[in-house]
Amino acid sequence: MTRIVKFRFQGLWNSEYPLVVFRLLETVERHNPHAIHLGFAYDRLTAFRPQLESITVQERAEKESARLSELDQQRDTLFNVIYSAAKAFQRAPMGEVSDHAHRVVTTFKKHGKNIPASNYTAETKRLFDLAADVEAQPDVKASLEVLSLWSLFGQMNDMNREFETLFMERKFRRGEETRVDTRTVRLECDKAITFLWNAIEMSVAQHGAEQYETLINTINALNSYYKTKLTARATRRKAKQAVEKEEPIEPFVEQE
Repeated sequence: MTRIVKFRFQGLWNSEYPLVVFRLLETVERHNPHAIHLGFAYDRLTAFRPQLESITVQERAEKESARLSELDQQRDTLFNVIYSAAKAFQRAPMGEVSDHAHRVVTTFKKHGKNIPASNYTAETKRLFDLAADVEAQPDVKASLEVLSLWSLFGQMNDMNREFETLFMERKFRRGEETRVDTRTVRLECDKAITFLWNAIEMSVAQHGAEQYETLINTINALNSYYKTKLTARATRRKAKQAVEKEEPIEPFVEQE
């Protein structure tokens, strides 16, 4: 085949778009574009690489923000469940159980029962302080175990540690990233892709198909793969399926 199988890149998610363009560039690069009259078109598309890399970073940050929100909600829920359960046990007409519950409630109150209402940074520190306090008091730990709340307490601490790690990583990257207008970059990059496809077809007409056949076949395999995936996604969307909750399209793997 000497014509490019085209598809609308607009259907790709922002997290998918750069990966597809990078794969297209890798494919063309392997065929030495400057030697087969495609240098200008290839260089025009390659110029978008830094901006596409910024889009990738921004999309990762969006996912991290969603995960941070999820972790924050989970640690809030666990804190409230543990505290409410201990309060309920405290009112139970069972002396020993009530004593254990009182010890847990007192420790939680010491660090503030309003911890979940704190901002991200403050809540993280206060939960670490609470965990350290419990660790330093074997009797409080024992009380949590007697009340079957120790496992939940451990889960809350795990969530808090994961939250802090992700929060600090995101903060560090944000200090270095360059923000770009994703919509504008994609519109301009789409034009460069179309220009490259047209350049390939024009070169075939001018210089013959032989030296472009493998390149075109590989690009068509790539394009056909994503065209099929996007058509299926559009069908699911029309069927009212929540496609936004799906995993991104798996990157195209070239067959040997």
